[in-house]
Amino acid sequence: MSHQVAPGELSVLVVKPDGYRSPQVREYVDVLLEASRLSVELRYEVCLEDEDVMDTWPKFAGPKYPITAELLRLYLTSGPCEVVVVRGPDVVRRCVEVRSKVRARFGTSAFANCVHTPTEPHEIAPNVEKYLVSLPTGRPFTRHRDEGTTEGITGRLAALPRSVLLGEARAFWRTARDDGWRAAWRPRQAGGAFDACLLPGDPHSVDHGMSLIAEALPGSTPREVISAYVEAEVEGWSCLLTGTETQAGDLAGLLAARGLYTEVRPRTAV
Repeated sequence: MSHQVAPGELSVLVVKPDGYRSPQVREYVDVLLEASRLSVELRYEVCLEDEDVMDTWPKFAGPKYPITAELLRLYLTSGPCEVVVVRGPDVVRRCVEVRSKVRARFGTSAFANCVHTPTEPHEIAPNVEKYLVSLPTGRPFTRHRDEGTTEGITGRLAALPRSVLLGEARAFWRTARDDGWRAAWRPRQAGGAFDACLLPGDPHSVDHGMSLIAEALPGSTPREVISAYVEAEVEGWSCLLTGTETQAGDLAGLLAARGLYTEVRPRTAV
């Protein structure tokens, strides 16, 4: 099997396990692909392994983003994916449109967002090589370098052994898988009628955003920080603390000053 990978002509859509399990997502992907007028070069089901995940997102193979790397690995290896390699003019933009429309309808969380497609120039050709050639044929794949441009883990989370962080991430994932995202986190109770809520849309890397929360909640465990952060991304909000209006406002203001999105809500509104 031989393929000539022409720059600018080919790209990849990977329907992730949550998307592949949903007939509605898969049907919508088909509708969008037909409307895009891109031709399908290759399409197949695959169960990704750990190395495949790091080959696709190599920046998570380094030391900067350990929590993201573990959660991403757990997410992407949790079930079959579908790979669709497509060809056509303006292929990257059209694939991004497909991804954006799917996520707008079915979810945008980092760990429950249904579809991947490469967007950066340095990742497009390696993704195509991985999914068009290496996985279908078994041909060896050379991982491209990507150190990541955003700040990674810091503070007291960074001071913990990597094995502890990975263990906490796995424990969180099991709880969320078995009992739901909200079962994995309980807010701090300081006594009062107001909630300090974390909202989605963190502009930092996931690991740095979690690090900021850990510093703002010094009594929290790594698993609680991971749980609260992911709950906000998946559910649209997460209550970090219930207390007086001043207590809730102080915590929300502290996190907002560090770039996170927060909100203070009267307890009766939640």
